Amino acid sequence: MEWRVGPSRTHFFLYTPPLDNKDAVQMGNLRTYLRMARHAEDRVRGALRLNDSQSKLERDAQEFWTRQPKQQSSFWWHLRGSDPFVDDQLWLDIGKKHVNMYIDAARMVGFERPVETIVDWGCGGGANAIHFGAECKTLYGIDVSQDALDESVKQMQATQPQCNYVPIKIDVPDPESVLGKIPAGIDMFYCLYVWEVFPSQAYGQRILEIARKLLKPGGLGYVQIKYEKDVWTRSRRWGYTRGVANMTRYRVDQFWELIQAAGLQPRHLVLIPKPHEVPDFDYAYYFFQKPMDA
Repeated sequence: MEWRVGPSRTHFFLYTPPLDNKDAVQMGNLRTYLRMARHAEDRVRGALRLNDSQSKLERDAQEFWTRQPKQQSSFWWHLRGSDPFVDDQLWLDIGKKHVNMYIDAARMVGFERPVETIVDWGCGGGANAIHFGAECKTLYGIDVSQDALDESVKQMQATQPQCNYVPIKIDVPDPESVLGKIPAGIDMFYCLYVWEVFPSQAYGQRILEIARKLLKPGGLGYVQIKYEKDVWTRSRRWGYTRGVANMTRYRVDQFWELIQAAGLQPRHLVLIPKPHEVPDFDYAYYFFQKPMDA
């Protein structure tokens, strides 16, 4: 199912994924039981106040994302040609889908493109950058991993040599350091397939504030999160390395309100419960703008 909410219309699309065979059903049931057990532990830890501190979550995230690639799955930063993306078209589809969603949203909200400057927050191996590089003159790629930045440079040089690509390394505990490395007044800020691995909801609020400070009045923000559906899909507050892909979630309405609380104006929302490019669920895409009088 896909649900779109925009300035003038709402669309609903229903999609029911097929079950291939009995083994697939059994594997699905096993994964469901394992998720239930893990989420039950989440709730117990929360009730007993056994969650990790914010500083520990940030330290663990820093350690996780700065490991050598051989020590972690290349899936996390979308390395082209790695086992998860042996089908190169699947890798290309990630950024192609995202840039097409951006083009559609820009048209709906009256945002002119191409632009001068774009920030890619959590650029990884460049899966999105190689497509957005055609949409601007300068693209800033922000990441915690130097290996990911090096890979993104390689991909940008091979596919978008006309774009001025500027890789910037930051540390998880100090994302605000980027404010001294990028001139304020950028046209567009995006963060895709990253927000759910932030250490906490509070950390996500810091990134929204950074986006507000970087964007020029009228500038466009484009963020993807994983949304919370029930008690079993709430954010984790412990064991960063055991639940990277589900560390931070929000209710759909909650994140809309957080965008507003950051001094930004939500303009468009797309819900995609099951994207085909990656084996994951519950994706919400938000488009917002910095007010012209800000």
